[in-house]
Amino acid sequence: MSKIKLSNQFIINTCKTALNEDLFPLGDITSKLIANKKLVKAKLISNDKGIIAGIKFAKNTFRLIDNKIK
Repeated sequence: MSKIKLSNQFIINTCKTALNEDLFPLGDITSKLIANKKLVKAKLISNDKGIIAGIKFAKNTFRLIDNKIK
């Protein structure tokens, strides 16, 4: 299987484009349902080994929204 290496700049630009499409014109209506300053923790659980695709896209998207997100 060949591996395709995407540049960080491509990933960042793609995340910015996707956010602009999602947030226009009303903003992020889903996030408005979560209280500000609330700590939210998520855990991914799988019954089998696998490959998670798009981690770099997810990390960059969260970083663009709020750089305090870990």
